[in-house]
Amino acid sequence: MYSLRRSSGGPPCHRRRSFSAMAICYFLGAGNDNLFKQAALLVAVSQGLTQLQGWATLLFALPFLLFSAAGGWLADRYDKQRVILAVKILELLLVGVGGLGLLWQDWRLILAMVFALALQSALFGPALNGAVPELYPARQLVRANARLKLVSTLAILLGIALAGVLLDAGGGPLVREGRRLVALTAAGFSGLGICAALVIAPFGARRTPRSFPWLGPWRSLQDLWQLRHDPLLALALAGSAFFYFLASLVVLQLNSLGVQQLGLSARHTSLLSVALMLGICAGAFLAARLTSVTRWRFVLVPALLGLTLGLALVGSAALLAPDWQQWLLLPALVMSGACGGLFLIPQASFLQARPAADARGQVIAAANFCAFGGILFSGQLFNGLALVMTPGQGLQCSALLTLLAAGGLAGLLRRLAD
Repeated sequence: MYSLRRSSGGPPCHRRRSFSAMAICYFLGAGNDNLFKQAALLVAVSQGLTQLQGWATLLFALPFLLFSAAGGWLADRYDKQRVILAVKILELLLVGVGGLGLLWQDWRLILAMVFALALQSALFGPALNGAVPELYPARQLVRANARLKLVSTLAILLGIALAGVLLDAGGGPLVREGRRLVALTAAGFSGLGICAALVIAPFGARRTPRSFPWLGPWRSLQDLWQLRHDPLLALALAGSAFFYFLASLVVLQLNSLGVQQLGLSARHTSLLSVALMLGICAGAFLAARLTSVTRWRFVLVPALLGLTLGLALVGSAALLAPDWQQWLLLPALVMSGACGGLFLIPQASFLQARPAADARGQVIAAANFCAFGGILFSGQLFNGLALVMTPGQGLQCSALLTLLAAGGLAGLLRRLAD
């Protein structure tokens, strides 16, 4: 079931066209998710509803736990292009409903929209990520994933930055005009995503013999149990899950650090996450130069140690005078992101290359299940930390968690080497 596979990728012109269209779909979808989510979080923080950040993160992660197995089954059963197109159409419908909730400041509708957007992402991810190894051979996967990470990171940057810019342009998070601009922009992104999905060439259906996973989480747990036979695949999956747990926790802490502790505007608070994501882009391309799907473990521990230092510095920024804070914050966030990208990309590429073609969606879905289990936990951990410490102190705790993870990983890698 698990072995490195080669892919012909088809004619180069078709490969480039499909990959570009997939990248655009990914860009617009990730931008939409983060635009809506960041706008909702900034409105919540501005209203003093800090606890809603944790609940929004919980609801964003929950569909990946419930429906990741279904997304993997669809990707292995049907033509991935058709799955991508259907999910993009669903996204447009959901954005329309969520925009109304944002306009009315109806938190039940907004939180339901966060859940629904995550549901469509849970179905979209295995199809898109599973298609990449069908376009490129294993030796090119790290580079292709670095490009996709650049695209998705730029989309996350755009979504997060636009949320603050649009809200401020309309008079602030509590003014209706800014929220209307967010809703219209999100609808435009969804419409463009449908156009891009129509350009992707068909991949053909694999027709996996597995039955539909009606008990989604239980099927995901069964798939994870099977990975015990492949320690390297299990390691990559666990590392990916830790990255997404930590990234989610840090973004929540940055929102509170900017608005509550440093007194920044919505726009400048969003730019903290922008600096982090720019670093991830740099780390992704560094990973493409240093690693491959057969040689990647040597960068993991150094990347985590660099991430520990970066987060510790970010958490210390509140101790400085306001004029000096930006000179520490921005370089430390870029450094943290670069180490995170160097840590993530080789493992994500290995998760795509290792499984057989008819089990690729299954493995990617299991990885999503773990990653968003970590994100789910990060929301609850954030709520708990916010009750007993400042956001800066919370970031210091995140640095400590990363240091402990680096120590545990170093011991595990020594055992695997033996």
